[in-house]
Amino acid sequence: MSNDPSPEAEKALRKFFGVFIGTLFLYVSIYGGCQAYRVRSGAWRLTFDLQPDGTPQLRIDHPRILKEGPLALSFPGEVAPRVTNGPITWVYTRPDTNTTPFGPIVFLDNTQLPGTISINAFGHAVEMVPRTLFVDFQEIPWTSGTNVVLKADTKPDPERMKPRNQQWNGR
Repeated sequence: MSNDPSPEAEKALRKFFGVFIGTLFLYVSIYGGCQAYRVRSGAWRLTFDLQPDGTPQLRIDHPRILKEGPLALSFPGEVAPRVTNGPITWVYTRPDTNTTPFGPIVFLDNTQLPGTISINAFGHAVEMVPRTLFVDFQEIPWTSGTNVVLKADTKPDPERMKPRNQQWNGR
């Protein structure tokens, strides 16, 4: 008795491994293409810093939307205890729903970069979408070098900032 596989078994084994290698190559190629398409526009870069007088400042930068430089949001009268040793820069390429040095992340969708990021910064609603910037529910066009000053008395009503109707009621 011989342990050699029959010619039909060898042929089936080669066919199986050929299909396996072809499928693996196709999967890796498609996944790589999807990832390249997803990240082609670049991610938001948020820098949390203090101005020389101690005023917290959020600098928003994006390589395609803000080509000339970042847009800055200043928060006079606020205190940022987590920013002590210089600026903190976060690049949002992956889902990260933790808090920022200036407040919690309310919403983050970076399925297709740059995506959308909403932050509750010291009680102010800051939402970054590729089309425009929303600050306290007001549209501000993307203009490099702009410095928006957000004072404590212009904060929106805290009730408006709470998420509503997020309970699943079923059918």
